[in-house]
Amino acid sequence: MARLAEWTVTDPAGRQHALVVERRPLFGARVLIDRRRVERFDQTPEADRHVATIAGHVLTVAIPRVTHDPPSLSVDGKMVLGADAVLTAAVEDSAGSAVRGQDLVRFQLQQRRASGGSWFFWIGGASILNSILSASGTEWGLAVGLGVTYLIDGFAEALSETVGTPIYAFVLDVLVASVFLYIGRAARRGKVGWYAVGIGLYALDGALFVMVQDVLGMVVHAIAIFGLVSGWRAARALKRTEAPAPALVG
Repeated sequence: MARLAEWTVTDPAGRQHALVVERRPLFGARVLIDRRRVERFDQTPEADRHVATIAGHVLTVAIPRVTHDPPSLSVDGKMVLGADAVLTAAVEDSAGSAVRGQDLVRFQLQQRRASGGSWFFWIGGASILNSILSASGTEWGLAVGLGVTYLIDGFAEALSETVGTPIYAFVLDVLVASVFLYIGRAARRGKVGWYAVGIGLYALDGALFVMVQDVLGMVVHAIAIFGLVSGWRAARALKRTEAPAPALVG
């Protein structure tokens, strides 16, 4: 792992933060602040930009894509020369900033919305995998999957009086799981209503684990619902920031 650049950022309270750019074999470059990864903000033909905030200041790390120049650091749109950056008391965003605070807030909300929506894909995918495992006779499965698919399989096996899962039960399982995959796609695109519907359905599914007193299933469902609600709240906040301002009449 090669270190491409490193800065020491001192905030107004005198605390120092280590800002590092590393290049990993096969995985490319990553940016870390105090060992925490900074997600990529955007990508231009010239560079990848990673953006974070410290004490109200916007820090932008640009990693060149087409040249071998070292990464650069800007604070509120002003290039940092050297390996040290001292932040003063936070000021309001200026029009000259390369990335404004409002842009960063919108980006962070988009990240939270997408992260929450990803839970729907985990739920749907785990449910399909559980159905495959059940059909093959395996007795274990992933707790994040839907309990209703176990219910479908159990009823189908009892009605058909067979050991394995009937094919129509497996088809129903896939259809139910596909609903969550569709909701995940809509949620990641900002469909707040679908987000709420998916959370409600998964909460009802969690009630099945409560009924059978499956502690692991209850805990995993609770963690997933927390992530889903966080993404839903971000989607709502993003909706408000992207709403056009009302026109003034008079």
